[in-house]
Amino acid sequence: MIKLIVSDIDGTLVPDGSGEGSLNPEYFDVIRDLYNRGIRFAACSGRQYPSIYKVFRPVADIIHFICEGGGLVSNGKREMLHCTPLAPDMVREMIQDAMRISEIDFMVAGARCTYCRYEDSELYRWVVEDYGFDMEAVGDMSQGVDDDVLKVALYHPEAVEELTKEWFRPKWSKLAKTTMAGKQWLDIVSKESGKGHALDFLQQYLGILPEETIVFGDNENDTEMIEHSSKFYVVGSAAPKIKEYADEVCPPMPEDGVLQVLKKI
Repeated sequence: MIKLIVSDIDGTLVPDGSGEGSLNPEYFDVIRDLYNRGIRFAACSGRQYPSIYKVFRPVADIIHFICEGGGLVSNGKREMLHCTPLAPDMVREMIQDAMRISEIDFMVAGARCTYCRYEDSELYRWVVEDYGFDMEAVGDMSQGVDDDVLKVALYHPEAVEELTKEWFRPKWSKLAKTTMAGKQWLDIVSKESGKGHALDFLQQYLGILPEETIVFGDNENDTEMIEHSSKFYVVGSAAPKIKEYADEVCPPMPEDGVLQVLKKI
């Protein structure tokens, strides 16, 4: 019997960078119905908590949130249930390394806020105006930020994988967990973090087993939840290499493929 449904957001439920009002309102009715039947729903994303909350505002009080690529687990009451920050010394070195790649921009996700360098940047405008992030531009971040850092995310509009493959990813994949989140983002979290670890915590917190859980996704950073679920659905609009991991491919995101499966459940 299914007791927990976990879904990625960008590319799975809505187009990348979509904000409040972008989710088909039918999802809210189905999530409420599932809740009344004893089935919990968790939104899982590399986004920060306020951004996810805005997308799911009408049902935020009855769902759970896996945020920052697994660095934070919360509920609709804004209570922090679980947090896996990176070591401050590691964050400082990571930022300094990111600054060496001139084509790259980056943001630092803290427990209180998300930080970037400049307001007049493509990253700031996209993340604040489209994703609905709470973002603070702080200028020079070479010495880190005064916050518990849950994730460092490197950004390029189309080539972050190529720009980080020579030395950045080989170095940091040994010290932290690095995953591609679409073509624009490289997410870096603690080795004790990630979507899989966060889902494992949430299952223990709720008293729900992996065999009672199903997962929806579309990207590399969703595949680590496979071992914590009985079935991994991939939307038909995902990249072919991600579909290889799927137990089942549902209709694509523009056709609300996840919603179609949830209605059958």
